[in-house]
Amino acid sequence: MKTFSLIGSLILYLFLFVSCSSVSEPEKAVNELQIVGELTEVEIDTLASTLSLFPNETQFSIALISDTTTTYYGVHRIDDNLENIENHDRVFEIGSISKVFTSTLLAHAIHDSLIGKDEKVREVIDVEMAGDPEFTFLQLANHTSGLPRVPDGYLLNYLLNMSNPYKNFDAEELRSYLKDDLELISEPGEAHSYSNLGAGLLGYLLGELENSSYEQLLQEKIFGPMGMSRSTTDRSLVEDYLVTGLTKRGASAQNWDLAGLAGAGGILSTVEDLSRFIRANFNPDEPVLELQREPTYEVSESMEMAMGWFILIRDNDAKWYWHNGGTGGYRSSVVMDPAQKTAVVILSNISAGHTEADKIDQLSFSLMENYFQTDRGLRK
Repeated sequence: MKTFSLIGSLILYLFLFVSCSSVSEPEKAVNELQIVGELTEVEIDTLASTLSLFPNETQFSIALISDTTTTYYGVHRIDDNLENIENHDRVFEIGSISKVFTSTLLAHAIHDSLIGKDEKVREVIDVEMAGDPEFTFLQLANHTSGLPRVPDGYLLNYLLNMSNPYKNFDAEELRSYLKDDLELISEPGEAHSYSNLGAGLLGYLLGELENSSYEQLLQEKIFGPMGMSRSTTDRSLVEDYLVTGLTKRGASAQNWDLAGLAGAGGILSTVEDLSRFIRANFNPDEPVLELQREPTYEVSESMEMAMGWFILIRDNDAKWYWHNGGTGGYRSSVVMDPAQKTAVVILSNISAGHTEADKIDQLSFSLMENYFQTDRGLRK
């Protein structure tokens, strides 16, 4: 059973997130993008070459954020033309960037003394778990809990619902899995292993801790106070603003329902809303966000983990806080440098299964490297 589960998890990951099945090359697109604000022709060309990799109807919604200004830039591929579009207030699935917000809720709970950072889950929450594992809340946030990437033993369920694979894994299924089927792949704290299950479980447990729902906690502690009015896990609230997701071949994709694992990837948002969250991270008077950004685990010489954030150590020792996200119809990337008060947010409506989806991460890094240059007067 253990071997089957591990193989099943690997197959699921490869199928959903890094699919290498052939996708026809899109026709060459005509670049009609306009230079806006401080963007240079070179940056526009880089953006255009990335967008050209994807099918018609693909959109990028971009925010370029500094301490003093936020520039929004929207682009759209339509009828093999690359055109500008106003989409900073349009809604996209943000996928695993949701994990950052789940960890923000954890930071709130720690700051409010509801739990200790290193408290073991089973000592705080009355939830039955096979084997009585001793992972902590923090280990769920930094992917060192020892939990597998996805729930073992549910491969068949996923394969039968590939267009919406987590839909049926509700809170009841989560509790049943924890009680009857939970097996760790490593001892808690022993290794870093990315886990959708761990982040989803963290969101569920924080709701149990505060006798609330994950959605209610997000609205009360983050989205409401920050004015993030189009951010939610409830798609029905933002359907009028939702950009249609695309499969890797350019057809309309089914939206994902994360059910019991919403904390792993269930949030929908806009670049305008995400910019509000990023700018709050630039504020020295935000102790919860400062706590969340503290390094908690060294993955390698070039990467650390905070609560929910990957910390990328640059050659000049700068620290970039980064996370990306992907679902069946969307791909996203957020990278920020709190010390320099600069950030880039990119939301797109192309499937994470597209063979070139990682180019969106690369575009966000490229814009961070080139757009915010002191000789252009953008860091003020």
